[in-house]
Amino acid sequence: MSSVTDISKFENKRIIVVGDIMLDEFVYTSHTRNSPEHAATPVLFIQEKKQYLGGAANVALNIKKLNAIPYLVGTVGDDDAAKSIYAMLHKEDISNHYVHTNPRQSTTKKLRIFQDKQPVFRLDAEDVNEYPDLVNHFILKNIQTAITNHKPHAIILQDYNKGLLNAAIIPEILKLAKQHNLLICVDPKFDNWELYQEVDLFKPNLNELKVMSDKLKVVENDLNIIADALHSKIHFKNLLVTMGADGNFIFDGNNSSFNTQHSTLENPDVCGAGDAVIAVASLGLVCGFTLEQIAELSNKAGFIVCQKENVQPVTFEELL
Repeated sequence: MSSVTDISKFENKRIIVVGDIMLDEFVYTSHTRNSPEHAATPVLFIQEKKQYLGGAANVALNIKKLNAIPYLVGTVGDDDAAKSIYAMLHKEDISNHYVHTNPRQSTTKKLRIFQDKQPVFRLDAEDVNEYPDLVNHFILKNIQTAITNHKPHAIILQDYNKGLLNAAIIPEILKLAKQHNLLICVDPKFDNWELYQEVDLFKPNLNELKVMSDKLKVVENDLNIIADALHSKIHFKNLLVTMGADGNFIFDGNNSSFNTQHSTLENPDVCGAGDAVIAVASLGLVCGFTLEQIAELSNKAGFIVCQKENVQPVTFEELL
């Protein structure tokens, strides 16, 4: 299905990506002794550090690597993490023109520590936005400017519940997208999912769908029944539920099907897999692929990313 002709349609498609921008950092350490101050505490020696674009920035990177054009909209702080993000965006030739630097916040950062190649813990640094109305103003203004300047084909709302996509701004973004006839693709999290009304593609994972199911008071553990109840609530056009090693589930309001993985991985690294899936699925929707084709191609993208170390995108060549 995913021939050169098919995904060559991705080329130069223009996609606005709105969401929480993060820095993903991985620190690899070794352990040779314990602390003299606290006998049971290991002393870890840093061997290597790696940094990656995270969150919505990683979605934008996936769009770029698939030969399309992303316009990233979000906020970062005025700090070293933001400098790293800007440097990586520049290296990948992704515009930061619509990224708002907010000196009143810290850039969201996920720091993962490995000891002797094994994950030990993750440290998250994030701020609650103290002036949401002001930030909402900048975000909406940047989205409007990006639409005016670039005439995009679609908008991806990449929500990690870090505050950028909040209850006040989500309806305004949807209104703006519909005014300009943009396809709307959403990767939701656990909060505010009810606000994503009448979107073209809604892509929760199985855990997120379970939370929605509980809120909808669906007793049956049947994906078709849950999907139907969710459709009655938010009226999406297409639903794509990622299920990890089990593949994915699709529903268009009438018909549903499962797309299973043809092979399995022993130790999958799932970091960034969802970002690749929403990028591929959104581009597939823009290109007029069927929901079945989108499911198959997204499955392949997720499988490819799960074979990679840390947070890395899928590329056009890998998806051929």
